[in-house]
Amino acid sequence: MIQDSFPSNAFRKAALPLLTLAVFGSGCGPRMWTPDEQGIQHAQMKGSWRALAVTGNNEAWLAGSTGEWLHLHSQGSHPAVAHYQDAIFISPDSNLVPHYRGIAVTPHAVLGSVIASPGFIRRAEFDDAGKLNLPRNSAWMEEDSAVFMDAILAVNDCTLVAMGDPINGCLCVIRSEDEGRSWAKVPCALNGLPGVPLAKEGEAAFAASNGNLASAGDTLWMLSGGGASRVYRSLDRGQSWIAFDTPLQQGGTMTGGFSMAFSDAHRGIIWGGNWEDKTGQNSRGAVTTNGGETWTLVSEGQGPGYASSVQYRPGSHGQQCVLVGKPGGIDLSHDGGQSWRHFSDSAFYTARFSPDGSWLWLAGPNNVGRIQSNLLGW
Repeated sequence: MIQDSFPSNAFRKAALPLLTLAVFGSGCGPRMWTPDEQGIQHAQMKGSWRALAVTGNNEAWLAGSTGEWLHLHSQGSHPAVAHYQDAIFISPDSNLVPHYRGIAVTPHAVLGSVIASPGFIRRAEFDDAGKLNLPRNSAWMEEDSAVFMDAILAVNDCTLVAMGDPINGCLCVIRSEDEGRSWAKVPCALNGLPGVPLAKEGEAAFAASNGNLASAGDTLWMLSGGGASRVYRSLDRGQSWIAFDTPLQQGGTMTGGFSMAFSDAHRGIIWGGNWEDKTGQNSRGAVTTNGGETWTLVSEGQGPGYASSVQYRPGSHGQQCVLVGKPGGIDLSHDGGQSWRHFSDSAFYTARFSPDGSWLWLAGPNNVGRIQSNLLGW
């Protein structure tokens, strides 16, 4: 939706003569983790990285704007990096370079969601040695000109959900129950039937950090922004939804919620703001203690402004939070988002903790970072 962050649906189709369905390769480059004064380890990785999935303290997957997936495995001061380039066949003399904004990892596969039209979910399975079995395949495709997929989430080992801007009156929500091999669209909720509530005027979503979806058990949440910024909740893994209003600023093209997180089925946080006024400190963050039904603004008039990604640290009972954005940097909270402490000016688009909360991984423009959580001062 935002040109810098969200290219229009007139997505470029790069003419790459006679490429096969997928162009791929892997290898370990000479990169090194370079620590800064706060203890963040940086590795320069060319590209725009907004999709990040952390599968272990020393392992992460990323998807970027030029059709590339990265698999990082940290080995001391040298991150081992496997590169997997993608290009989707369009015609004998033209291929589409997919712009990835979402990534999800299951026990047997990696999946990425592609923004703009046509929209894709691309999938590749692991082989017996744990490497990707290429080329990728298109597990789902949508040619509607309105399609713009914003996020994808692995709910459990089998169930995945992806969401995007409205098509035919409601946010586009698709589900898979077979680890992403096949997908079905959730219908708009019409005539009293379950589904996705109709969108309000100008309501859409922001593909800022793959942060529009969150889950706790079978409960899912989905965050919208723009003309209206609402939180949708599903109690049945995405088959039916209810929408709740939020107090975030909204009504503009680039206002509302950009990212969300839940620590359990009750406690959650949403953050965003106004992309055109990134220093604004009002109506850009809110928390819930009743599963998203009502929201209360936090840190009004103080602390960080706009941010593109918010995350709870696992094991902190919803108290320790990290907020990242460009140009704002990294901010930390010890009280569930009520107050914040600026930690670093290093600008990233997205953040994820390792499953046990002991490492924080970060990704952004031409940069991937990681830091041990015990260095964050909590």
